[in-house]
Amino acid sequence: MSIDWVRAVVTGAQRIPAPAGPGPYADAAEVLRGIGLIQLDPLTRVSTAQRLTTLTRLPRSARAEEIDSSLWPAGAPLHGTPVSFEAFTKVACLFPIEDWPLLQLRRERVRETYAQRLDPRMRAQIREVVAAARNGVQIGGIEAAMGATRTTGWNWSEIKHAAELMVRTGELVITARNGIIRLFDLPERALPAPILEAAQLPPEQLRGDLARRAAGTLAVMTVADFAHHYHLSTADAARGIELAGLTALQVPGWKDLGYCLPELPEQAVAAAGTAPAGQSRLIGPFDPLLRDRGRARRIFDFDYTFEAYVPKDKRRYGHYVMAVLSGTELVGRVDLQRVGSVLQINRVFPEPGHSTRSVTARVRAAARTLSTQLGTEMQIPDGIEDR
Repeated sequence: MSIDWVRAVVTGAQRIPAPAGPGPYADAAEVLRGIGLIQLDPLTRVSTAQRLTTLTRLPRSARAEEIDSSLWPAGAPLHGTPVSFEAFTKVACLFPIEDWPLLQLRRERVRETYAQRLDPRMRAQIREVVAAARNGVQIGGIEAAMGATRTTGWNWSEIKHAAELMVRTGELVITARNGIIRLFDLPERALPAPILEAAQLPPEQLRGDLARRAAGTLAVMTVADFAHHYHLSTADAARGIELAGLTALQVPGWKDLGYCLPELPEQAVAAAGTAPAGQSRLIGPFDPLLRDRGRARRIFDFDYTFEAYVPKDKRRYGHYVMAVLSGTELVGRVDLQRVGSVLQINRVFPEPGHSTRSVTARVRAAARTLSTQLGTEMQIPDGIEDR
């Protein structure tokens, strides 16, 4: 299969609509179910990671303030079924509640590797405190109930270290938030019974189902792509692909085989290439199209480095840079920031083969869409095309 075909099916699987809409997703919860995983990150130079990822897949009429309430509905799980749960690949991510069973083997692997680090008495005390809270409890509440030193920033208490490890092993679960504060709960109380039961399916079925789930959202993936997506071992990823019965593909220039669902090569795919400027969208640094930097480089020939933690004088592009998606191509990047009620474009960087003027026109259109969604005004410095 050609790289143009791969780009087309990979971007098509993300179901990113034209800004004017309508789009395939009605809200952020539907986006999460569709793409299967949203990486979380606290940086808010433009907006939070979950908001940027979901807004890209919603039409211009969507509003940022509606995103979090869709992903963490008020009253869930006490008065309704939760939409999501928080867990870790290598980093913190949000998953649709229906996918809880698919990560069972990952939880068991963590339990086998790290469970001995948990003091049995502390573990029992944490469970007791959480059980007493009918709708989940924030980490500060657990620490206060156990008389522990409170966590401040990255200075975690022993209680927080233990509670977070219990989330990774599945003994605790996070399906709700109080504002931005995560609430720890018991899986047997927070999760619907059918979802808990499905986690007990045979391991080989779970491995194959997870590979099919990944192939449905990534469209084309190597073993390494699959392993990176869910932070699996190479052996587990390869075994899952084998059990899923995926179709192997050869892509010119790739050293490894790609894999896709059997029906994918037969599906009609729109021609690859750039789209009209008005249909461009901005892609955040933790978006599924960018979060695996090696995959983005291989598929889109787009070499992305997140420079927020790079010293200012050593940055090539900027503190918080978003990619510019036009059709099936990443045609440039933009240094963007929100300052109060203003969304400010600092600088535009075209990719090789694309002119500054052309990419700037796409940035203007895409930033205008994002600014409307964020409820901000847009500011573009004079002469930005000439920088």
